[in-house]
Amino acid sequence: MTVDTRAFRKALGTFPTGIVVVTAGEGENAKGITVNSFSSVSLDPPLVLWCLGKNSSRYDLFTKPAEFTISVLAADQRSVSDRLACSADCSVAGLPIAKTENGAPAMEGALAVFECSREAMHDAGDHVILVGRVTRFSVREDGAALTYFRSRYGVAE
Repeated sequence: MTVDTRAFRKALGTFPTGIVVVTAGEGENAKGITVNSFSSVSLDPPLVLWCLGKNSSRYDLFTKPAEFTISVLAADQRSVSDRLACSADCSVAGLPIAKTENGAPAMEGALAVFECSREAMHDAGDHVILVGRVTRFSVREDGAALTYFRSRYGVAE
């Protein structure tokens, strides 16, 4: 079967998703990437996953480090998402960040933050699935989420 990838992508876009930023590295070397392929995997042990395109210019930046942080973006963090969605500048320098124990910064004001150590990587076609073991997490009790639906940002309250 031949799949029209543009039509397939459009069909996948009918599933609304939240937006997260994954960060790796420390200090001035910290980098980030906007991701909408985030999901829980297991409660015991606490595991989450996210997917990264193999042709991403940031592939090596995010498949090499053993530690990473995932920040679930709030509705007012669209500018953070936009900045880290493009491949030109993936540095988090100048963004409002919060320090974490694992070293990879979190986005200040995020609805939730998951500090992770890489548990596994799985080959998946033109992507790799990165599974993280959550070592620490925090959650904000208020605020709406930044979402993505049909190639447009939205808000979930």
